[in-house]
Amino acid sequence: MPKHLLSLAWAALLTITALAYQFQLRLGFTDTDALADYAAARAEGLAGWLHQLTLPLTAGVGGANANFWRPRVMLHYALQRALFDDNTRHWQAWDLGLHLSAVAALGLAARSLGVSSATALFAGMVFALHPLGVEIVPAVARNIDVLVALFSLAAIAAAGQGRALFTAILGLCALSFKETALAAMPVALLALFWRSGRASAAKVAGAWAVGVPLYLVARTSVLSGIGGYYEDERTFTFGRLGAALRAAPWESLFPGFSLNVEPLGEPLRALGALILFVVLLGVAARRLRDGAPAAALGLLLWGLPVLLYGLTGTYSRRLLYLPSAGLCLVLAEGLALLAAPGARGLGALCLGFVLSLLPASPILHNYTDWAENDAVTRSLTTAVAPDLAALPPGSVVWVIDRCVWINSEPYRARTFHGKKTLNNCVATYSLQAWADDLFGPGHLTLRALTSTQPEGPLPPPEVSVEDGALVLRRASMRRSLTGLGKEAGWTLVREESVSVLTPPSAASGQWALIAGGERGALVRLP
Repeated sequence: MPKHLLSLAWAALLTITALAYQFQLRLGFTDTDALADYAAARAEGLAGWLHQLTLPLTAGVGGANANFWRPRVMLHYALQRALFDDNTRHWQAWDLGLHLSAVAALGLAARSLGVSSATALFAGMVFALHPLGVEIVPAVARNIDVLVALFSLAAIAAAGQGRALFTAILGLCALSFKETALAAMPVALLALFWRSGRASAAKVAGAWAVGVPLYLVARTSVLSGIGGYYEDERTFTFGRLGAALRAAPWESLFPGFSLNVEPLGEPLRALGALILFVVLLGVAARRLRDGAPAAALGLLLWGLPVLLYGLTGTYSRRLLYLPSAGLCLVLAEGLALLAAPGARGLGALCLGFVLSLLPASPILHNYTDWAENDAVTRSLTTAVAPDLAALPPGSVVWVIDRCVWINSEPYRARTFHGKKTLNNCVATYSLQAWADDLFGPGHLTLRALTSTQPEGPLPPPEVSVEDGALVLRRASMRRSLTGLGKEAGWTLVREESVSVLTPPSAASGQWALIAGGERGALVRLP
């Protein structure tokens, strides 16, 4: 393909991707535990930032400081805070720029590994509009997954060009964003070995052999484990490895897809994953026979992170962003086999997989139900505001199911929200900002108590005070108390359709706001 046409094609791809994701920018932020890190980025000055690096996990709260001890992540958050403050659209535009950069990095990595310009463009196209992007691009917190993918792909591209120094630096930068980079490092080393030989690969391996343990030891000493998400969780476990290996191939292609039809659901899912793996393994073997390592390296880039997630027990769909880049590279190489004698069957299968992605593209993603939720949200906000305004100045209100009513349109541009719920300290900040804006600074103190992640509008709550506790009779809460609630001494007992919240003695006479239906319930605590 002529160089000028190739440049135009890449420009068109990135433009189309940006326009496609405009459909997502209006959604607001998606909840992850890294939003707590965003709030922590408010630390004043260098001393405050350094102090945060020494903090252990908040007792019993997974994720409260776990992501914070990723120094480059916090520098990145601090930069975004300085540039955009709380403007959600600017944050999301920044994240979209990171996604486009990762797409370009995949193209560079593919070309450096000897892939043809047309095949590299096709890999970038599939990755650019991959359904997994919906999990990443609209979410401020999840740009961690984009950052580690961007720097890991850049390290592989540098390795494919034989640049050992850049490979070492970019690999360590990727690690400082997220430990997923550990799974991409072997891919970069193999690419460097293929391009420049054993000596260059040995130098980079030596540099990483020093840098990686130092980083992980420091992180482990602060967070009590490499994963760092839960104080009592083991660093490694095989408990979720099988589930990750069965789910990841399908989740890479069809996020949200499941075969849960009993009793054949799990066997069919495992069989499908095995067939897909065998097909892609065949593509990698055939391309290796042709002297092209890109498909084999892409397969490793897809498989090693999934193996890591299974071992650490942290597997979830959003973590597949980097592996999906490797998958797209293998699929593109498989399509290149359509013209190769004796391998057209593999190419046809890969083409089928790629075409099956189209119905699940970001433009068609099923987030349309949020408009209905918003209507309930606005009416609920209007309903509870007079009740809150009537409370005595200085009243303390504990908010339950907070996101359902805080997502009102007038505050959409300045509060952090998502399709389901807010998270920990950012939620507390957003609630207090909402109260200060509506009732004046200091009139009320709003504190986030629980997080339920509702799938739709909540039913009206049935609340009663029994034996000094709040009894909520409705669908049981899906998540436990936030850190603020635990530190204050609240307890939560959940059953199938009843949740019992027991306040501490210090909260006597304060208030609880339980959201649900068209009007919440404002209850004075015993």
